[in-house]
Amino acid sequence: MGFESFQVELKGDANTFASKGAFGDRFPQAKPDPDAIPLAGSAFFIVDDGLHIVEIEVSDSTARMSIRFTLCHPGSIIQAFLNLLQDLIATFDMSARIRDDVRVEHSGWYSAARIEEFSSIVSGYVANRRSEWIANFGPEEVAANTSEVFRRIVLPSCLPKIKSMAGTTPDVGTKANRLATVEPT
Repeated sequence: MGFESFQVELKGDANTFASKGAFGDRFPQAKPDPDAIPLAGSAFFIVDDGLHIVEIEVSDSTARMSIRFTLCHPGSIIQAFLNLLQDLIATFDMSARIRDDVRVEHSGWYSAARIEEFSSIVSGYVANRRSEWIANFGPEEVAANTSEVFRRIVLPSCLPKIKSMAGTTPDVGTKANRLATVEPT
């Protein structure tokens, strides 16, 4: 998980879904993600309700999903995200956990029977993470996926620092150049 998003992982058993295609058939509101970078064994989807964009990675081999949204979304993302999580947990009979640094007592898996407790915990962590995002990148609210957030917010805010460190305008078009010119602060 990166600094730009909040992520939850879901897991099921071998009968959860037989394939990535079965996921799309059983959860038609999820559409293939055109911005995703293909990875063997995974398929990527988005759920876009017009106000929020949530990204979902579905893994064939482990009956797992990773669900995330960018922290620059409007505050209403919390409830939209929780509603989506509840739908996924109910549809696929899965358990959930937060993929972030959390207190030990919040680090386990939560079944559908504990969804209210999990929702409360998630709400608190999301509020904190959104506050951190705002402190670092400002209060602009954008319903965007991670690729768009990097293009529209992260990279433009980092370029002035990169330029001052390098003394020139770096070519940030390749991964090698980005890694060579960006140092941790």
